[in-house]
Amino acid sequence: MLSMMKLDWLGMRKYRANLIIAPLMACGMGILFGTGLILPYLVWGMFNASLYCFDAEEKGQLNQLYLTLPISRGTLISARYVMSLILQFIGIAAGIFFTLIFSAIMYDRTLLMKHTFSPSPESLILIICGSLFFCAFMSLTIHPILHKFGYAKAKIFGYTLPICVVASLVVAFVLMANYFDAVGEFVNSTLQWAFKNTFLVSFIMLGITALLLAASYMLSQRVYAKREF
Repeated sequence: MLSMMKLDWLGMRKYRANLIIAPLMACGMGILFGTGLILPYLVWGMFNASLYCFDAEEKGQLNQLYLTLPISRGTLISARYVMSLILQFIGIAAGIFFTLIFSAIMYDRTLLMKHTFSPSPESLILIICGSLFFCAFMSLTIHPILHKFGYAKAKIFGYTLPICVVASLVVAFVLMANYFDAVGEFVNSTLQWAFKNTFLVSFIMLGITALLLAASYMLSQRVYAKREF
């Protein structure tokens, strides 16, 4: 598995600059729109970075090379899931670091908006679990398609389309919360309950995250085993 991860890392050579750009963009987003966005944006950025190996593989037609090596298809998939999780955990560590720094700098200041986010252990835990949950959802929508059809098709149907749907639902929900008092009260009461029951909510989100990842992994194993090159 380690050998496969090294091969993917070498294949991602020209994309490594994005690993530096991602924290800069995350901090920029946080400074402009709220420091609470730094951590989730950075975790999502690291998840995106884990997909670059598929782009490099498709452009360089590396599948034929990998199949000649003493690496099974199952090991190849396992290596990519492990690398994705490693990058996400790096994003979590960096996200916590930058969130704490920029929250302290920006608190009670106004740029495009007044910054009032002050990270607490409870809020960071919930943000981390929510970020992992979203990445697991994206893994379920994109990884099986990546292993079945390749990067080009997966980017459209497994990545862009789900993100557009999720973004539309979020915008619609925010608008409803702003214009309908009942929805706004429901959101506030739900958030208050989540902060009072941080560990229960986190456990539930992590459990669902694990199920989504397991489903994604098993589907990827199944479709890649039958893929013809």
